[in-house]
Amino acid sequence: MTQQELNSEPTEHLLNYIQWREESDYAEIAKEAFKVFTFRYQLDLQKKLIPICTNWGYDKQVATEIAYGTFTRIWKYPKFDLSKSNQKDYHKAITFYLYGIAKRLLADYRKGENEEPNPFRGDEEIIREFPDLDKTGIGTEKKGILKQRFEHIQNALSRLTPKHKIIYLTYKQYETETSDGFTLPRRLLKDLRTELDLTQNSIRVYKKEAIDEVDNYLKTYGSK
Repeated sequence: MTQQELNSEPTEHLLNYIQWREESDYAEIAKEAFKVFTFRYQLDLQKKLIPICTNWGYDKQVATEIAYGTFTRIWKYPKFDLSKSNQKDYHKAITFYLYGIAKRLLADYRKGENEEPNPFRGDEEIIREFPDLDKTGIGTEKKGILKQRFEHIQNALSRLTPKHKIIYLTYKQYETETSDGFTLPRRLLKDLRTELDLTQNSIRVYKKEAIDEVDNYLKTYGSK
């Protein structure tokens, strides 16, 4: 079918053609039907999105991106059930269906923009020992300060169990200012529970005990 012929097809038929996109014999028809569908509804969707995006502090480019994402979703999931719509007219029902998709995409866009990126990469591992400062490029003066601090922390942790040490070092390694608001990766927490044979609640208790012990020791024998 030509694009001119598809222009006269009802929207319901266009969506049916788009569903054939993975059939080699109908792939081209599906693409043409999608172009006609997009052209038929994109102007209305853009007009709807622009004032909404403006009210949310976004420009027309964001409205264009949301509209593009909406039609991309239609290409991936071209099925539509009129019986689930409050509208009886197919054209109006599809219009409101597109509005609904765009609304969700815009909400996701806003949420993603306001969220801090997750600092964890997924390759975090359990930390069992202090780092070997002699293998780092740290200057002599700073290295001496860190060695003394590590010695104090080691002395404090030696009053507790080896499990306390592992939990303390692992959390101190990954809980930094950049990770504030994020919990350690699930895989890492699971590895800790498995290796130490502890529940997550017990790990929290051990962590607090270790931090309190180290803080008290540093107050007495060294600066924090």
